[in-house]
Amino acid sequence: MSAVLRVAYVTPELSPYAKSGELADVAAALPKYLASLGVEVVVFLPYYRQPELESLEKEVIVSHLPVYLGERVVKGRVWRSTEGRFTLFLIDNPRYFWREKIYGSGKGDYLDNDERFIFFSKAVLETIKLMDKSVDIIHCNNWSTALVPVFLKTLYHRYKIFKRTATVLTLHNVAYQGMFPPESLALTGLNWKYLQSGLVSLNGHFNFLKAGIVYADMLNTVSSSYRRELWTQKHSHGLASILKTRRQELISIRNGIDYELWDPAHDKYIAWNYQPGDLEGKRRNKLDLIEEFQLDLPPNLPLLGTSFYLSERKGIDLLLEAMDELMKLDLGMAILGKGEEIFEQALLSMVKKYPHRLGVRFDWSPALIHKLVAGVDMFLIPSWSEPCGLNQLYGFRYGAVPIVRTVGGLQETVRHVDPQTGQGTGFVFQEHTSLALIRTVREAIRCYRRPSLWQKIVRQSAQLNFSWEIPAKKYLRLYYRALQRAGIQKRR
Repeated sequence: MSAVLRVAYVTPELSPYAKSGELADVAAALPKYLASLGVEVVVFLPYYRQPELESLEKEVIVSHLPVYLGERVVKGRVWRSTEGRFTLFLIDNPRYFWREKIYGSGKGDYLDNDERFIFFSKAVLETIKLMDKSVDIIHCNNWSTALVPVFLKTLYHRYKIFKRTATVLTLHNVAYQGMFPPESLALTGLNWKYLQSGLVSLNGHFNFLKAGIVYADMLNTVSSSYRRELWTQKHSHGLASILKTRRQELISIRNGIDYELWDPAHDKYIAWNYQPGDLEGKRRNKLDLIEEFQLDLPPNLPLLGTSFYLSERKGIDLLLEAMDELMKLDLGMAILGKGEEIFEQALLSMVKKYPHRLGVRFDWSPALIHKLVAGVDMFLIPSWSEPCGLNQLYGFRYGAVPIVRTVGGLQETVRHVDPQTGQGTGFVFQEHTSLALIRTVREAIRCYRRPSLWQKIVRQSAQLNFSWEIPAKKYLRLYYRALQRAGIQKRR
């Protein structure tokens, strides 16, 4: 009989409780699918003061958790909640986590993000140590949890409970690295030699993500295209050299989507349930979305939608540049998202200019996101960088044909439509320009005006399978590779 694999999944985001990007959706789905494979999963998340977390049924399991930040002791609490197929542990400290946003306001990052996430990373290890129940794998995500592998192999290596624990670090987006002044190292308790040797530093900064890349047993990113991009300076943001030294330990596993949650036939958030590929059901949800966004759009005209973090990396600059030309076309547009204040204000100005053709909501509630993908005819993703992308996968499932820039995981998943044969699953442009975006939207509209062609595109896209079942099995194999690399024998 095989031994049960125990995994601690450490994340700063978890849908629907705390979301800044796609990591939140991944963190909500992957542990659930791992559990279906027989893995015992616990998830660690900061206890943000969000209504959804407040309403969770939970209990305090550690009322006084001491965490050393330099020479200071900062106390926290740990809450436990059974969240479906996994156990959720919430690391509580109001000073650090009782804030409106996860990483910062629309004006910039919180100035104490170094202290906040050093505390969180150490608190995770202290909780595991205190519970006295070992885990085989600690799976970390992005810069904000990347110090866990560092601490495990330095400050915590002497503890017996961690002797048979390996680490995995997933690089969802290396554009965000957690770069702080060298003085931030003092909060970790690490010796200055780690900074001076370059193990945890880059370009004069204490770099959380680089530190995790150096110390994690195995690394992965979220599409093979993005893995290739990481060998270039353009997309690695200065990490190409260190990533090349770990080429053998860096693999790609493309994200999936939770088909239990993203299923138009049973979606509790949308106005009308329908089978994937059913255009009549799609039309009814389109009418609901037009009303939701207070648009004045005849239902026979195309409705374009998008949802992303409002930053240049996600292509909001291209969309704003293209908006005047797009509004000359016979279409409506619905935009969901939050982000940098300058772009939020620019969108509000555009709404005033086109009040009945353009709708914008600075919101990421699950209900609105599901309504959006169920109601729009086309889903625009104009990203400068997109390691994997989930919105195009939601679009396939709900009949929202994606219009994307060919980068990262988008180029792996979206095949450009041939208007002669109808083969293809979306519309792709390569240049990072507003002209390329406008040209591709126009091409999509021409196809939309041919109902039989559009129906073929929607229906063949709906047959694609991007569920988490296959990626979860790949993560299971990755965990065993991490154990092997750490010199730990574990029976399967």
